[in-house]
Amino acid sequence: MNQRADLGVHYLLRGEYDRAVRAFLDVIRDDPADATAWSYYGISLAHTGRPVEAEAALARAIQLSPTNGESWFHLGVARSLREEWGEAASAYRKAVALAPEDMVAWHRLGVALAESGEEPSASAAFERALVLSRSLPTDELVAPARPRFDDHVDEAGAREGAREAKSWLDLSLSLLSLGDEDAAVAAYERAYTLDPTRAQNSLFRPMLRLLTAVEGGADPGEEEFPVPARPRPRSDVGRPEVR
Repeated sequence: MNQRADLGVHYLLRGEYDRAVRAFLDVIRDDPADATAWSYYGISLAHTGRPVEAEAALARAIQLSPTNGESWFHLGVARSLREEWGEAASAYRKAVALAPEDMVAWHRLGVALAESGEEPSASAAFERALVLSRSLPTDELVAPARPRFDDHVDEAGAREGAREAKSWLDLSLSLLSLGDEDAAVAAYERAYTLDPTRAQNSLFRPMLRLLTAVEGGADPGEEEFPVPARPRPRSDVGRPEVR
C-alpha cells in the first residue's frame, strides 16, 4: 500500500478510526480497484459503528480479490464486533480455507463457533490454532514480522480478549480430560497471557492436581501455577497486516 494507506494503518492502531476512514477513502478515490484499501476501509468503518457501510466496503474488497484471506478475516472481525457469531464464523471459515496457517483466524473461528453453540466444531478450531501456535518460531511469537490489525482494542477489545482467554481455558480443560497434559498446559499458558486473573480462578489447577493424584504422580503444587514456566506473549495484538 502507499504512504496514505500506511498512515491509515497507523490511525487504526491508535484507535483513531474516523481518521483511518478518511485516509483509506482517499486511497480508494485514487485507485478504486485497490482491494486491500477497501478491506481496511471496511474494518475502519466497522469500528466507527457503521455496519452497513462496512459490509459494503468489505464485500467490494472480496469482489476485487476473492482469494485474499485478510478481507474475509476483516469481515469476520466486523461481524464479531456486532456479535453476529454465525455470520462471523462463516467469514472466518473462508479466511482459514484461504490461509490455513493463520493461527489467529483459526482461533477467532473457534470463538465465533463457541458463541454460536457449535462446541465440537469450536474445539476443533481451537486445537488447530494451538497446533499452529506451537509451530511458530520463538522470535515470531515475541515480535511478529507482519503484525495485523484486529479488534483487540478499546472496550470491544477488552471483551474480545476476555472471551479469547475463556476459549483457551475451555480448550485446556478439554485436553486435560482427554489426557493430553502437555497440550493442556500450553493452552492454559495462552489463557494466562490474555487474562491472568481468569486463568488463576479457573478449574484447570485443581483438575490437574486431581488427575495427577489419581495417576499416582507428583502433585504439581501451587508453585507451578498460576505463573507459566515460559509465558507466551500475545502474537495477535494490534496487528496491521499487508499482504
